[in-house]
Amino acid sequence: MSAVIKHFNRFELKYLVPHTRVPELVGALSDHVRPDPHSLDAAGYPIHSVYWDSAGLGFFWEKIEGLKYRRKLRLRRYGDSDSVFLEIKQRIDRTLQKRRVRWPLAQLEQAETPEALDALLADSDDRIALEVLFLRRHHELRPTMGISYRRRAFLADTGTDLRVTFDSGVKYHDIEPSVTRPPDAGKYILDPELAVMEIKFGHSVPLWLCKLVSRFELQMVRLSKYCSAVDRAWFGGVLT
Repeated sequence: MSAVIKHFNRFELKYLVPHTRVPELVGALSDHVRPDPHSLDAAGYPIHSVYWDSAGLGFFWEKIEGLKYRRKLRLRRYGDSDSVFLEIKQRIDRTLQKRRVRWPLAQLEQAETPEALDALLADSDDRIALEVLFLRRHHELRPTMGISYRRRAFLADTGTDLRVTFDSGVKYHDIEPSVTRPPDAGKYILDPELAVMEIKFGHSVPLWLCKLVSRFELQMVRLSKYCSAVDRAWFGGVLT
């Protein structure tokens, strides 16, 4: 298990863009950003997450009802990594906070049921792991929805925490979702011809990026991949 990674006071802006425009956008960004070192090539890298929620979908309804303070628990794996991140994603009004800890994949392969995960985390002295355990028990969380996509990520050259990402092929998996054994198939959350562009920053968006958004006439959207997936799987897509 590795050290805790924290992100505080982060903001995210999301846009839906046609795949055909992504190369043009990447070209326009190229003077200011560099590819994330985890991107092995121009295709980026796969991400698979499993979101945990209560039997009554409490975290889902917090988002639908627009609560200013809300949390989500997810397990996330990047590509074929031999580790998994346990993450608590928390929103206070428009500010996003994320706390996560890296865990060996081999241990989590036997801990994807609530009881098994509890037993694994109870032996830890890591503060974030124990917070995950409390959240799991308090809300009686269980694996609820798998989300998979491929990400191209870029970092600002200026040394700031600015990130720009493009997520494509966003699919959901609602049958026995597993972070250690991602399924080969799934159902699209979005039109497969669209990508999700996200701007992630700590304090403010630089002027050059504001001008780029305006030049490409990008329209901001409110989008939660998890909530959109739950809505499509169980509510006919009428809530998001």
